[in-house]
Amino acid sequence: MADPVISLVIERTSDLLVQKIVFLKGVRRQVDSLKNDLVRMRCFLKDADQRQDEDERIRNWVSEIRAAAYDAEDIIEIFANKVEFFTKNKGLVTKLTHYPLKIVNLYKIGKEIESLRMRLKEIADSREEYGIKNLGEGTRTHGEELQRIRRSFPLSEDKDVVGFGEMTKSLVAELLKEDKNRRLVSIVGMGGAGKTTLAKKVYNHADVRARFNCRAWVCVSSSYDHKETLRAIIKQLNPITNELLDMLEKMQEQDLEERLYQDLQDKCYLVVLDDVWKEAAWDCLARAFPDVNTSSRVVLTSRNRDVAQHADALSKPHELKTLGQKDSWQLFLKKALGHGANAGCPPDLEEVGREITRRCGGLPLAITVVGGLLLAKKKLKSEWETVLNNFNTHLSGGQSGVSAILELSYADLPANLKFCFLYLGLFPEDSVISVRKLIHMWVAEGIMQKRDAVNLEETAAYDDVERLCSRNMVQAAEMTVDERIKSCRVHDLLRELAIRKAEDENFFQIHDTRDNEISAKSRYLAVHVLPLEKNYFGSSTPPLRSLLFSISAAVTGKTLVLAPKVSESLGY
Repeated sequence: MADPVISLVIERTSDLLVQKIVFLKGVRRQVDSLKNDLVRMRCFLKDADQRQDEDERIRNWVSEIRAAAYDAEDIIEIFANKVEFFTKNKGLVTKLTHYPLKIVNLYKIGKEIESLRMRLKEIADSREEYGIKNLGEGTRTHGEELQRIRRSFPLSEDKDVVGFGEMTKSLVAELLKEDKNRRLVSIVGMGGAGKTTLAKKVYNHADVRARFNCRAWVCVSSSYDHKETLRAIIKQLNPITNELLDMLEKMQEQDLEERLYQDLQDKCYLVVLDDVWKEAAWDCLARAFPDVNTSSRVVLTSRNRDVAQHADALSKPHELKTLGQKDSWQLFLKKALGHGANAGCPPDLEEVGREITRRCGGLPLAITVVGGLLLAKKKLKSEWETVLNNFNTHLSGGQSGVSAILELSYADLPANLKFCFLYLGLFPEDSVISVRKLIHMWVAEGIMQKRDAVNLEETAAYDDVERLCSRNMVQAAEMTVDERIKSCRVHDLLRELAIRKAEDENFFQIHDTRDNEISAKSRYLAVHVLPLEKNYFGSSTPPLRSLLFSISAAVTGKTLVLAPKVSESLGY
């Protein structure tokens, strides 16, 4: 996906051209050329954005483009406002008086744009110097490699499972219903919630094995390959011979679909499609699954509720929530103490252990990773405290760390949803965010344009909140009477991801008492700690697009958010 910052800047530039066309007509050609340069850069960034994590050269190159895009937005907006000031709503005498200043500013913006275009050309030419000429040729992205490593296998079942008892019973009962039609059962939830673990328990359940005389499991993933997926299922249904392997390798998609259909046609089959990301993946596979009154079933797991509902609109997805406090603690003890879990937690470790568990936010994957780390260490309080103090480092460490797995969901977002997700990181931890106020802020910032000035809830921005929720990047906190999201929250680990990504892109910075350094590059600043009379900026104010204050409830009993945009502001 293209870089969200570049995409938003291009959209804002286009909007500014429409809004300020009267005032910018003297430099319209230069502005159009600048926008076209950014569009061309964005095409290349679709590739570069996926490879930033594993190549510092690419990361620096993208950072240079992003800085230029920020400058482009500032140049156009600042100079357009200056020219507008000299001409809008002025009498004839005043306009004549200000005319020389208008011409000077148009000349300046033209020179600034030409300078910026030269800078973009130099950045583009530097690709070859940095050795990043052909990013898309024959290289595997970090996300693709991670998905290859995490490819699920149904026989490697985790024995330390907590909190899935009732849902396992419900899923098994649904699979065993007396219904001759082919039915789809789906499990949805955020990355690391345990969807694959739950599907394995159901797949290997004794009653399920007895019911279905033909079973297959395949991991689909976001880098979906239709032919390879079909081959993987067919291999599980037939004795593996060299003849079969050679035949499958030579078959085209349609031949493979027909072969799979024939293999399944007279069987009561169960197929698990693990980790499905796209609706198109189901559409392609569904053709090869017979629906011929054999009581067959398909189980689908996905991070995206829309994918599950697309696959079967009549079947309600089973939503896997994060674990409660009790189940989280039980899982933590199993993972951190191993065989000693039955004896309970040593008293001197319980306080720090419970704080580590709380930081995991009920996410089984996070608990498993941190618990496994503690199991490898001695049961010393100092060791556990070290893990707690470096919590985020331990979760992000390694090629298959928790942060990397959550980042797959971020990488799959369209550019506009990436930007909206990053914006949510501005809010304090555990915030319940009013969707109505959030939309007002997005519209004021130009992140989304109003479709209906009368009813703001009918904007594209409101739909984006719904889409983020469907993708399990945002959690619904409160619903309206007509089942729309009234308020939402972001899981702590996803919020950490948003903050890390935003800081990498100089999008925003969170400021509190632990961090008195304010970057001169950040576009947004969120201040979560008062008093307000503190001089946050020192001798000079950074070129912020917005400044957001979150006032402690202990001080005021409410949250205040200020989001000024050049000459505009919204207060809550």
